[in-house]
Amino acid sequence: MGPVDGWSQTSYRVRLTERTCDCGLFQSLHYPCRHALAACATTSIEWGHFMNPVYTMVSVFKGARLKPNSAMRRKALGKPISTRIRIEIDAIERAEKRCGLCHREGHTRRGCPNAPHSDP
Repeated sequence: MGPVDGWSQTSYRVRLTERTCDCGLFQSLHYPCRHALAACATTSIEWGHFMNPVYTMVSVFKGARLKPNSAMRRKALGKPISTRIRIEIDAIERAEKRCGLCHREGHTRRGCPNAPHSDP
């Protein structure tokens, strides 16, 4: 293969039968480096045969399932929970909901009987 513009002119020796490359990545990762992939493409060899079985989908999903401990979870973000003890004085009388259109109690804007309806 000829060199590609903008790429390094360094050459690496790839031995597919020994699964080695001069760059060292093929041996250390047990996964084809880019030089090994280029060698496979040049010689029309399927590169998946040089991949360690650890990287296959079957092996990845065959692993142990972990169940998180809910007691170790972080507190959720948001409004903090009050630790104050409430008494009768703290009780709030809630006002009846008022409509945003007619300002009458008992319904909201969505169910307002006085809302203008458009007939198509």
